[in-house]
Amino acid sequence: MPCCGCWWNGRQRHRPPDPAESGNPRNKCALQPGHSLMDWIRLGNSGKDLTGVGGQIRPVHPSELATHNTKNDAWLAIRGRVYNITHYLPYHPGGPEELMRGAGLDATELFDKVHPWVNYDSLLAKCLVGPLRFDRPNAEDLFDSFNSSPKSERLREPSKAQELVRKSMENLANCITPARKKITNKTDENVKCSPPSKIMQSLIHSSELPVSISRRAASSPVKTQKNIEDTPPSLRFDWIQTSTKLTISVYTGHLANPGGCARLTEGILLIEVVTNDWLRTIKLVPEEPLKEPLQLRVFAESGKLEIIAQKAEMKVWKSCGETSLSTAIKITTPRNVECKVDGISAVTHDTMLLALTPSAGPVVVPIGHHVRVHQTLAGSECIRSYTPVGDNWGSPVEVSAPLKLAIKRYKLGVLSPILTSLKVGGLITVSGPYGNFQLYKLKTVRTIFLIAAGTGITPMLSLLKFMLSRSNPRCERIILLFFNKTEEDILFRENFEEIMNQDDRLNVTHVLSNASSTWTGHKGRISKELLSELLGESAFKVADEFTRFACLCGPTEFTQAGVDILKNLGLKETFIHAFIG
Repeated sequence: MPCCGCWWNGRQRHRPPDPAESGNPRNKCALQPGHSLMDWIRLGNSGKDLTGVGGQIRPVHPSELATHNTKNDAWLAIRGRVYNITHYLPYHPGGPEELMRGAGLDATELFDKVHPWVNYDSLLAKCLVGPLRFDRPNAEDLFDSFNSSPKSERLREPSKAQELVRKSMENLANCITPARKKITNKTDENVKCSPPSKIMQSLIHSSELPVSISRRAASSPVKTQKNIEDTPPSLRFDWIQTSTKLTISVYTGHLANPGGCARLTEGILLIEVVTNDWLRTIKLVPEEPLKEPLQLRVFAESGKLEIIAQKAEMKVWKSCGETSLSTAIKITTPRNVECKVDGISAVTHDTMLLALTPSAGPVVVPIGHHVRVHQTLAGSECIRSYTPVGDNWGSPVEVSAPLKLAIKRYKLGVLSPILTSLKVGGLITVSGPYGNFQLYKLKTVRTIFLIAAGTGITPMLSLLKFMLSRSNPRCERIILLFFNKTEEDILFRENFEEIMNQDDRLNVTHVLSNASSTWTGHKGRISKELLSELLGESAFKVADEFTRFACLCGPTEFTQAGVDILKNLGLKETFIHAFIG
């Protein structure tokens, strides 16, 4: 593993502790001369084939991965990507033995046990063999094990209590609807003969009474890393309708940070919901035909997904149709999706914002997660990771689309010149979501520190919006330190200034490493002295340490330096998350 620790505490097999290690909790090993991080980077840039397969990216099945499990031939997989770590073994600070514990395996879980913030994707970029491929079932095949019954296939008729609520709502609607005929004697006969109001035709028809989601932190069960990773999350859903549209609401739980997609296939509505790498699919055979476009949005704090489908015919249904919920499956390799470019706009002199619409239907990427763009060049697949930036970033006249990616053009880049040259209507392949950020870690946080460099700002954007909009507990401060080379490189500068003018809880400080003579702001690179000055020596010395949290994203060296500095300033690693590619 490209990390500074070991995996022994993440396996069922344990080794006795070495007394010599008791003073070194990170369990570093002494590396041989010529095997430092810089030496490894030089080896990667030397032109030597570190993949063992001639540098041709190709899919790897788990059965093939399992055969590469020796020190002379060691492969492992992290988050759906297979790396040949044979040459990296002597460079691993935790020792080759610890790294070999993941050889021949999908080592994602082991990697997450120790320093998950490490940017393995950058460190092992020259060792990439290809994506890990599983025989993933189609959505329709997931329902073979569903034990359906007549009652479960159709949402229940309203109970007496629900019917009482419905009648009360109808009475209210009739009160505000202009009456065609004055009724002087409100007998039962008059009430029964009165036609339903037009307003009532758009009121709620639900299988359950509307659920009130508690905003109190204490109302949610205590979550631990173990039960989050090992247990499929609970899932429930209900529906409402108007005469023109049907809305499905899926409840995943407080701060569950769901992602998902929706699509219509041969008249059937399929909704895929992803939480903590668990996938569940809701299948709806509607009572009447539905039509596109579909809309999908997420309410991050409550964990609710809302899917809106248009009715083909304007009418009120008696029920939404037949519904079923698949069994939960653990996802290792997300599906590839073809996307159409709907818009292109400039953010800076070398960064473009691509607005993408998946051909299969709308998607939502969880906060703090990213997608990967795939492009085949000269017979080899090129893959790059990008975090969607969400709406309202960039130009105010930008095109609305489910995915928006900020792409920086590098003159000597392989993929970025192609992506930034795409035209409206062009097609690219995207997969995702990827990432291990857990939104529940911000449950008690009132002050968050965001430290980013360059395009590393992108995962901070959705976090910033979430923290400002959250109601319980209300965020008190957001401190963003944004590092760039020049003033022209600063992304979304106008957006930050607009938000600060509207909300004084946000404070943005720009730091330039190659500033012009007219720059009056902060200058330099990330360092303990600079962070101490900008954050304050007592920033993390508070009575309740659970109210502080820090997120970092940028080049590997920047991120590693930032984590070490924050720890030296007194912030525990538990309250630090560094985004990885």
